[in-house]
Amino acid sequence: MLAVSTASTTSNIKLAGGEDTMMLATLRRLSRSAFFILFLLAPLLDLFRLDLSRGHFVFLTMDWTLGLDPQNSALDPAAITLHLLLRLGLPILLTLGVLLWVVWRWGRIYCGWLCPHFSMVEWIDGLMARWLGRRSVWEKPSAPRQAGARMVMSLVVLGGSALWAVTLLSYLVPPIPLWTGLLSLNLPTWHWFFIGIGTALFCIEFALARHFFCKYGCAVGIFQSLIWAVNRRAMVIGFKRERARDCRDCNACDRACPMRLPPRGMKRHKITCTQCGVCVQTCQQVQANNPEGALLHWVSGEDAVKMDKQPGSQIPVQDPVRIPVLEKD
Repeated sequence: MLAVSTASTTSNIKLAGGEDTMMLATLRRLSRSAFFILFLLAPLLDLFRLDLSRGHFVFLTMDWTLGLDPQNSALDPAAITLHLLLRLGLPILLTLGVLLWVVWRWGRIYCGWLCPHFSMVEWIDGLMARWLGRRSVWEKPSAPRQAGARMVMSLVVLGGSALWAVTLLSYLVPPIPLWTGLLSLNLPTWHWFFIGIGTALFCIEFALARHFFCKYGCAVGIFQSLIWAVNRRAMVIGFKRERARDCRDCNACDRACPMRLPPRGMKRHKITCTQCGVCVQTCQQVQANNPEGALLHWVSGEDAVKMDKQPGSQIPVQDPVRIPVLEKD
């Protein structure tokens, strides 16, 4: 698993070997799958949703209200203020505090390990690479396109977009009547408008702009990136620059990154990193026969600070080998 150094000056997180890399990849696959299923089933199981018909949240099958009735409440203003702080302010502050602490230390780990949207991004990437020979319509093909690829990908994007639109609506209205009405084609007009417009928007986003949205359009992701960027000691992908010659002809990690970032670059050039570890896993596979191991690994503490001080193309002065620039603007 993760080997963590407990030294006082350096907290270094690294992968011990190929088996650990594969174990982390399996763990991440399980966490993403479980959270995606939870995302789909949470409204149906009344785990969490905003019921517009009742005007309040539902949390763990219970009605989550502020417990105030404006017409019948006999509480004075001071008591109402205290009540709101305890029922609303305190839970929000505690939740926000935990999230800030996690993001401060590990960055956008929610995006890479849990986020259902990012799971869709990677799933579509994989299918496009298999059927179209490229992971995005904006990239050049690296393999021939299979027969019927456009039809397959169109159905995938359309089906996934419709599923997302209906799922989001189920967070706002009673989900069981929604699904039964959908199957019987008997829904209120505004439900059809919501599903139709949502499906169209998701089709555009999933097909053309899914990576752009993750980088620049997701408020949750941007918030995490900004918090993580401030902490210079936070966990980040490190690169063993003294061994840069080992990968001078290899850009496998760049091609593998779901966010299209330069894994070997400085932190400022990859602040939207989701800590998915795909680049680390890819490097481990490429360097499988190298006794020195992979060049990419997670670092934190002083090692993260040192990593961000060095330019991406820097190698030892005495090394005569010239390598291509590793940074991307």
